[in-house]
Amino acid sequence: MTLWDRLKDSVQTMQAQLTAKKHELQSGAFRDASMAMCALVAAADGTIDPAERRRVAQLIATNDVLQNFPPDDLHRRFEDRLDEVTADFALGRASAMREIGKARRRPAEARAVIQIGIVIGCADGYFDESERDVVREACSALDIPPTEFDLHRPLRVPRPYRAPGGLPRVVGDRASGRADPGTGRAIRPGAAVPGDDLQVFLKALTSGTRQKLFAHFADGEELTVGEAAERAGLGPSTTSEHLAVLRRGGLLQSTRSGKLVRYRADREGIAELLGQLHSYLLAPSEPRDTPPAHG
Repeated sequence: MTLWDRLKDSVQTMQAQLTAKKHELQSGAFRDASMAMCALVAAADGTIDPAERRRVAQLIATNDVLQNFPPDDLHRRFEDRLDEVTADFALGRASAMREIGKARRRPAEARAVIQIGIVIGCADGYFDESERDVVREACSALDIPPTEFDLHRPLRVPRPYRAPGGLPRVVGDRASGRADPGTGRAIRPGAAVPGDDLQVFLKALTSGTRQKLFAHFADGEELTVGEAAERAGLGPSTTSEHLAVLRRGGLLQSTRSGKLVRYRADREGIAELLGQLHSYLLAPSEPRDTPPAHG
């Protein structure tokens, strides 16, 4: 099982644990630390597009544990914190971390804040390194070892694509594997299904606009949102939204330099995902039933 698969299973467990102790998580310190955590995850790479802002706000409003608090109050606190983070990322991030650190006096609440951050970060199917970085920093602020939440290792672990059931892949144009004792023929697995990261990758490329936008990064250039928008002939807000989708899809990486965020092609990630796509396309599928011969 890959690290991402383990994390997905862990997120389900975390949400169940949060729900089980929701009546213990009603303090103002937990509320404020959770909203600071959500804001940091939403703006982890230093920018936030309107779609991401709405997405995280919706996740806050529908999270069972956070329903202990008035939704309008939570929304206001989240937006205020997010405005502070996006206005000056360094100062806003430091202020949010101080708010998070106040929860360390209550270990159960402290761990719940980290769990909230991971649940929110994983909700879009791609818990990227910038999001993991802010959660790791929050662990430090709360005196919690990142290893407790499996945050100490890189998330993306190269892996060969395997069809369901772990059966061998095609070798040449034949399926290799164990033999059916009744026929002596090799048993072939059922139809393969792309992994979650590959599906997000493919979804990022379904838009012609994003395909053209990504072409500006194909030569290894690093561009800000403004530079990419000018080259693509798009508005800054629209460009920011598309860049976020490409980043979540594993096609782009982002780094912050002062107040600017620069994007570049994630060549290593793309190579890994293309390898998965190649393996998926060549994976064996369940043979069709052969109709009985007549006559």
